[in-house]
Amino acid sequence: MRFKNIIRSIILLAFIAFAGLSNKTAAQTFEDARNYAFNGEREKARTICYEILSQGFNSDVALLLGRTYAWDGKYDSARVVFNEVLINKPENMEVLGAFADVEYWSENYSKAVEYCDMALQKDSVAEEFILKKARILNSNEKFEEAVTTLKDFVCKHPGYADVMRKLKEYRLDLMRNKIKVAYTFDFFDKNFNRDPWQITALSYGRKTKLGSVIARVNYANRFGYKAYQYEIDAYPKLSENSYYYVNYGFSNNSLFPKNRMGLEWYHNFPKAYEGSIGMRMLIFNASNVDIYTATIGKYVGNYWLSMRSFVTPGTDGTSVSGSLQMRRYYSDPENYYGLRMSYGVSPDDNLNLIDSGQRLTLKTRALRVEFNHIFNHIWIFNIGTIWGAEELDQGKYSGYYTFDFTFSRLF
Repeated sequence: MRFKNIIRSIILLAFIAFAGLSNKTAAQTFEDARNYAFNGEREKARTICYEILSQGFNSDVALLLGRTYAWDGKYDSARVVFNEVLINKPENMEVLGAFADVEYWSENYSKAVEYCDMALQKDSVAEEFILKKARILNSNEKFEEAVTTLKDFVCKHPGYADVMRKLKEYRLDLMRNKIKVAYTFDFFDKNFNRDPWQITALSYGRKTKLGSVIARVNYANRFGYKAYQYEIDAYPKLSENSYYYVNYGFSNNSLFPKNRMGLEWYHNFPKAYEGSIGMRMLIFNASNVDIYTATIGKYVGNYWLSMRSFVTPGTDGTSVSGSLQMRRYYSDPENYYGLRMSYGVSPDDNLNLIDSGQRLTLKTRALRVEFNHIFNHIWIFNIGTIWGAEELDQGKYSGYYTFDFTFSRLF
């Protein structure tokens, strides 16, 4: 009896070991199939997937098999495999996403939207499917439906950074034109011995297939002089997550740089991070100034946090300036409060870029508070104020104050 028990134990242990080895081998084989699939060797991946599926149904393996067909443009084969997954695992959300991708790539946009809606019925806060549905509608030039889809989601479920970002982007597809009027008024403590400064800007922007383009005229009234500056900004898109900022400005008056140029690369990274790197060049009558800049930012719930730095090499040493910015968004990307703390002068501000760019090296401190709101989906109003201080002598600062507002009309 004891001998029989020993034999049974040996057989049981052998069975457990064999089962564990088989599972380990299957796992390794599936990993091999994934590696082949992502390295472009799809036929090898499919061969392994069929071998595994011959031993029993596995939804992960079937999904990988179907995706390899989809990546090779064999959409009918992909549909057959995905249908099998949906029959065996109707609760599987991943297969609905795969189905939506296949129909999207096939330009069957209405069918792709149906699969997104099926997923959203199962999980109404599935951010992946809201973004996928909006992208499909936008690609089908149903811009208003794409915006409504995202806006309804944001109103019910605030705090989704990627949805907010896409809503702002797609709204521009809906409203391709934008006219903006901006006015800035600066006044100073008596230590400056300056009259108030004023600058007014009128701009027109249009969204194109290649990106946004903005033409702008700046008018300044300072030191008893009046001057104009003419600028153009462009934001050409590289991909869905990357774009450039390109700028050129010209003026024939010393209140502005004679020529102003800018180039910066922006990218949206995973986990709601954004970053950029670029440069500005200011050409005055007596000298040129090169400025290098970079930013990093992140959406945290309803908040946007970012940091920008400017580095300006010069004969007297390198000047460094920068800013920290925070925005608190509400039910819409155009509805927010903002706060910005800065040190040094930014070349992106036309506050006082005069005297051959010497002001870029001055020590300044500033705090800006702003409010932005959209009315009736077409009017955007922004108002802001700055409390700043500039070092006139060693350790001696004097204050300046800025009030600004802008009106924009989308159409």
